[in-house]
Amino acid sequence: MFRSLLLAVCLVGALAVRDYTGYKVLTVTPSSPDASSIKFLRSLESEYDIWREPSGADPSTDVMVPRMAVGPLKTKMEGMGFEVRTKIDDVQSLINQQVKSTAGFDYQNYNTMEEIQQWMVDFSAEHPDLVEMEVIGNTYEGRDIHKLRISSDLSDTTRPIFFMIGGTHAREWITPATMINFAKHLVENRNEDNSLLALMEFNIVPVFNQDGYTHTWVEDRMWRKTRSPNAGSPCTGTDPNRNWDSQWGTGGSSSLPCSDTYMGTVPASEVEISSMQNHVYAIRDRVKVFMDVHAYSQFWMYPYGYSEVLPNDKEELHAASEKAVDAIFATHGKRYEYGPIATVIYVASGSSADWGYDVAEITHSYALELRDTGEYGFLLPASQIQPAFEEFYAGCEATVHYLRDNNKL
Repeated sequence: MFRSLLLAVCLVGALAVRDYTGYKVLTVTPSSPDASSIKFLRSLESEYDIWREPSGADPSTDVMVPRMAVGPLKTKMEGMGFEVRTKIDDVQSLINQQVKSTAGFDYQNYNTMEEIQQWMVDFSAEHPDLVEMEVIGNTYEGRDIHKLRISSDLSDTTRPIFFMIGGTHAREWITPATMINFAKHLVENRNEDNSLLALMEFNIVPVFNQDGYTHTWVEDRMWRKTRSPNAGSPCTGTDPNRNWDSQWGTGGSSSLPCSDTYMGTVPASEVEISSMQNHVYAIRDRVKVFMDVHAYSQFWMYPYGYSEVLPNDKEELHAASEKAVDAIFATHGKRYEYGPIATVIYVASGSSADWGYDVAEITHSYALELRDTGEYGFLLPASQIQPAFEEFYAGCEATVHYLRDNNKL
């Protein structure tokens, strides 16, 4: 009864305990994007919530600012020669618009963790010949991390695998919604001539960071990290995409527990990361594509993140990525930048894509950033779930076809 009451409270009125009424998202752009101005913009993290850092593709940053701090920050930035414009006028209004009016799972709306979990149970039960639900690990708060195995022959343990992860960063709600719709499409179109199930098995983790995702529904919509405590610090959580055991702590991450890019105390300190690493490594010989899906910015990226060193397979990854972004553009006209993580966005060590490439030796390891480029940011309206999925599917389909056409499956 308590859970039902809690859900009802979440679905009407205020989504979570923390209220973002009056908070704005400002886009701050340097007049001359040199190293010192970029460094200064990144330093804003010590006071504000950075939604989007300066990147190789765009030197501006998106920063969420409380109402009372907007005037002083804008005056300061403009006095230093930065251009400042308001991108989102009221964060809470967009949060409220993301929440459906009634409880119950809906493909075209954002769903709670409990709703997604029940959907996985129901979906696999409805399609037992195609879908299998498997536990691959646990979270700090004791939730089971599930993946969906979707295959035209679940008994065949030799088929090549496309492994995709959603919900790594808790506030990026569009990624679980995209994973869910991807699974639905695979099953509904299994008998079509162009069915991807004829070529590969798909392993889909709709919500990796379940503790954090749950927290965004009941406490703080803008939460990003895991929910494990940090000894000696009042701040909770580790960035689950700075904690992988690959070039950990070598750049683009923080040693400060209160930072959104906190890397943890040691590689794979988070039980979620250690569980996922163990699981993927055990099936690495079958995994042909390893993809961690994020939002936002519209990027299709491959290793490396830890530095601007290029991977040995750079030509192949570049060619496959070009096919993917061309397919995305042909779907709804959205342009995705593509290339190595450190070049397209910024240096980020301890990432899933680098681990997939270097440790698991999966050549086609990717990090994606879905819609949009900042108009809504992390608060993409539910009306964009379907087109976001459609362009993601097109990119994945192009990737699979590239592997097929180049004898990589």
